[in-house]
Amino acid sequence: ARTEILKIHSRKMNLMRGIDMRKIAQEMNGSSGAEVKAVCTEAGMFALRERRMFVTQEDFEMAVAKVMKKDAEKNMSLRKLWK
Repeated sequence: ARTEILKIHSRKMNLMRGIDMRKIAQEMNGSSGAEVKAVCTEAGMFALRERRMFVTQEDFEMAVAKVMKKDAEKNMSLRKLWK
């Protein structure tokens, strides 16, 4: 399902050939649709910051790391509230 969400949100992006959406989706195990969308947005931003025309596999991998790190930080702060 995440693979399909990735494809939907990256449909209008200029992607390099050979990007493995299944691999990216597997790295996001347990994430929500909003987080998947955030990864696509962030991957596009990485490419824009470097003034590149195409989004690469590496952009997606860095975006996953950034978005999932934020998610982990939110979970930690929520756990502290419940203690």
